[in-house]
Amino acid sequence: MVWLAVLAAGTVHAAGEEAQIRARFQQAVPEITVQSVKPSAAPGLYEVAFAGGVAYATADGQFVVQGDLLHLQGKSVVNLSEKSLSVRRAALLKAVDPRQAVVFPAQGKPKAVITVFTDTDCGYCRKLHQEVPAMNRMGVEVRYLAYPRDLPRAGLNAGTSREMGRIWCSPNREQAMTLAKQGGDLPEGKAGCKAPIAAQFALGRELGVRGTPAVFSEKGEQLGGYMTAAQLGKVLGLR
Repeated sequence: MVWLAVLAAGTVHAAGEEAQIRARFQQAVPEITVQSVKPSAAPGLYEVAFAGGVAYATADGQFVVQGDLLHLQGKSVVNLSEKSLSVRRAALLKAVDPRQAVVFPAQGKPKAVITVFTDTDCGYCRKLHQEVPAMNRMGVEVRYLAYPRDLPRAGLNAGTSREMGRIWCSPNREQAMTLAKQGGDLPEGKAGCKAPIAAQFALGRELGVRGTPAVFSEKGEQLGGYMTAAQLGKVLGLR
């Protein structure tokens, strides 16, 4: 059928453009791994996804635009870049086993779950932790993942990374997290325990985390950094 032939030709054409864009990126910025290339909602632009973000390229891959792609729809403005990133983030967060997190459960039936990338030496992380009991009373489950900012410099066996490893290897992670954020000294963790600090730090980078605290909803929306329980409730539509 003619329309099938036209559709097939269009698919081949698109595939060729995607390969060309990948090749351009590989040549110009080999340190970036392109995860996917697909047509964007804007005619003539392709969405190029990589760890922590997206960019937009022309079909020949010669011109690249960084920044948010906004769609003006009457009186509303839709951030298409954020929508795309949220879908990817949600999938990555859903794949995390809650048993690998430090979980402060909601009181009663959970109304929402947030994931917080945290650093125990971060001042605003400590301030946010003071809000966790109120968040739990509001029906919000708080899941902490490790993001020790000094990991690239100090390594896993020193600094904040070492302290966070002790938290994850503690028989009571919640208690250890609270103690660490109060500035207390933590005992060594269980012998032979392998904390997922490096993997969670890498996941944070994949999600575009650059500072702490970094708060995400179940839908993959980056809600921001430090906020009070009341502010979080308003953002989540619980108040």
